[in-house]
Amino acid sequence: MQPKRPKVGDVVICVFWDHSQNMSDAVHFEVIGRIVDISKRAYKLRCWGYVKEIDRLAEIGTSTCNEEWYHIVKSAVESIKVLK
Repeated sequence: MQPKRPKVGDVVICVFWDHSQNMSDAVHFEVIGRIVDISKRAYKLRCWGYVKEIDRLAEIGTSTCNEEWYHIVKSAVESIKVLK
């Protein structure tokens, strides 16, 4: 059975290589989050976010942002698995 291809809305665990500074090599990381966008180069994963869209919309235009997300460059991804 082929692994499910990730799409916007999926919750995934992504293992990837990241750059480093003043270290001996690149570093190996993992992030778990919901894919909120996919571009040609990266997956955008929200790892801290609202459950209800209405709460997110209420915050738009304010100076605070209560969500956290990361763009993971596809070429650095070692594996990405859709969680159930």
